[in-house]
Amino acid sequence: MPRWVRWALGGVAAGLVVSVVRSGLPDPDEVWHAMGGLNVGWLSVAVLAQILSMGTFARLIRRLLILGGAHLTVPRAVALTYARNAVTNSFPAGQVVGIAYTTRQFARLGAAKPLIAATLVLSGVYSTATFVMLGAVAVLGEPSIRPAGVTVLALVLVLVGALSLVRPRAFGEWLGRRFPRAMDQMRAARRAVTMARRDRLMLAWLALANWLLDVACLAAVCEAAGVHIGPHTVLLGYVAAKAAAVLLLIPGGLGIAEIGLAATLIGGGVAGGTAAAVVLLYRLISYWGVLVAGWAAWLLLLDGLRPRLRAGGHWFWDAFVRWAVALSPCTPYPYRDLPR
Repeated sequence: MPRWVRWALGGVAAGLVVSVVRSGLPDPDEVWHAMGGLNVGWLSVAVLAQILSMGTFARLIRRLLILGGAHLTVPRAVALTYARNAVTNSFPAGQVVGIAYTTRQFARLGAAKPLIAATLVLSGVYSTATFVMLGAVAVLGEPSIRPAGVTVLALVLVLVGALSLVRPRAFGEWLGRRFPRAMDQMRAARRAVTMARRDRLMLAWLALANWLLDVACLAAVCEAAGVHIGPHTVLLGYVAAKAAAVLLLIPGGLGIAEIGLAATLIGGGVAGGTAAAVVLLYRLISYWGVLVAGWAAWLLLLDGLRPRLRAGGHWFWDAFVRWAVALSPCTPYPYRDLPR
């Protein structure tokens, strides 16, 4: 990422911090009061949505590997997804550490290096593309910035479409010169994984469902805290928090994600104490809860520890994973060509 982009994003983050501090930090008693009247039913829905979100991303990874000829069971895919998330969100430069860990785990399953690289690249492409789509929906749904957003989006679509249709070869060569590493990775991924149209549609659906279920977790937390805001405000806060956390390369988005989400909720008319309670609960479920489960999965994936824990606790994790998979909205999809 260019240095000027990082400085610009850092300035935006600093502006958010100053804005929140100047508006006054919520009183702890107000936050505690908001936490006292929680709806347990909606909290359960939030936890369930987060479990389904993680399970859906695990199915995305599993399908890519199986399309490339590797074998990966659903329970192990879920365990690897939780473990990778824990490793990625626990250290500085966690993305690099998480990729190294995932590569080693996939290699132990017998996946070739080109397939591993293709799986990581394509999962990132599908996740990024669907997140950008959600971001566009969030931006276009905001009345104050809708005209500018529509104009920019239309110009980009017209420009890319014209170049792709009129001079596709020249456009491809320009992309290769401008982004040589990314284009080489995409070409290698296409060679390693052969996909039909149905497979591409399913991968796109899995990537989109992963994000939507995470948004549903936030919406359920809002309902649990008695915060009744429109779905657009929920989506805008979610996209702003996630984008800032990812672009600033902060492990787990700690700090900036909370501030971005709280600022959006307060801007939507939510009281400071209630907004803080929503942010706290959402992060407890979507970050800290998943992090704890991820390190538990990491331990259970260790060869030396796994046999010792099998009699005492491995059955519990297996039951939890199978329950999460059974509830997945993607379970009815007919995997006729995939082994279970």
